[in-house]
Amino acid sequence: MSSFIAIAAFAASAIVPAQPTSFQLVNLRIQSDACNFDPWPVRVTLEDNTFRVTTEGDNCSPPGPPRSVDVRLGMLPAGDYRVEVLKYPRLYPNNVAETLTFQVRDPAEIMIFPPPVRPLTDYSGLWYDPRESGWGLSLHQSPGHTAFGLLFVYDANRQPEWYSFQGGRWTSSTMWTASVFRTTGPAMTAAAFDTAQVSYVPAGTVSIDFTQAPGTEGRARLTYTINGTTATKTIQRMPL
Repeated sequence: MSSFIAIAAFAASAIVPAQPTSFQLVNLRIQSDACNFDPWPVRVTLEDNTFRVTTEGDNCSPPGPPRSVDVRLGMLPAGDYRVEVLKYPRLYPNNVAETLTFQVRDPAEIMIFPPPVRPLTDYSGLWYDPRESGWGLSLHQSPGHTAFGLLFVYDANRQPEWYSFQGGRWTSSTMWTASVFRTTGPAMTAAAFDTAQVSYVPAGTVSIDFTQAPGTEGRARLTYTINGTTATKTIQRMPL
């Protein structure tokens, strides 16, 4: 009985984040017994806005330490959703151990005219030019349409350099512009990391044009002026 009580104390699952907005990544956070949790049998299916998450369950006696396990549900449009957690589906195909409901809402926007420009899709990912292997761009776009980029390249002396794209804005649904900064600082392997040695130096400007024409789908044009040099590169998202 004591083992059952210890397991039940952390058995409830939760939706993370608790109040998701449209196209924000949503996870089901399962509270599990870490003694023999096996991620391999975990499966997620969706039908009529109902997710079914199956897991073999892993209660042990005596119980192991609790573990929080995130299971990806996805980046969802606005709507009402339901989650059914099934345990031991091979023995009990319809054993619904938990049921959760949640709502995804569109983010609040300021009512102005004309409305603010926003992209229609997510351009996050690693972008590169397959003809110029060795440099690339890591781009992250939030559900709120803000974006952050990190350009990793080599300088004229073949030494690695990093440039961050910050303070950007969308000038159209397919065009993003930002300022470029060069960042330097102490080695991560130093005995103590001194944040006072980190510096951000303005280095130029950048724009990324995601406009697609027939035959060039999936490509973008990266135009930058960095340290006085201006260039345009055609890049594509790296398949991972």
